[in-house]
Amino acid sequence: MGDFKIKTWPDFFAMIFLFVIFLLIFGVLGIFLWPYSINAWLTYFDKQASVTGLQGFLLGLIPGLGQIMIIVALVTWVLMLFLR
Repeated sequence: MGDFKIKTWPDFFAMIFLFVIFLLIFGVLGIFLWPYSINAWLTYFDKQASVTGLQGFLLGLIPGLGQIMIIVALVTWVLMLFLR
């Protein structure tokens, strides 16, 4: 029980390939969603919008933040509808 072994090299490369694909998906989502969310709040509080797409990509690569960003962007969008 709990004895996880990769049997063949193709299985190993398939796992690495899927891991890279998931990272890229969350990185690309981060390019759009993190700058929108953070810059929306910065402009709401009369600060200069300063988060770029590259910074959003890097935030999207952090495990956990990649999944949270979708919820944060939705909450930001809904709140900005009522606060502006």
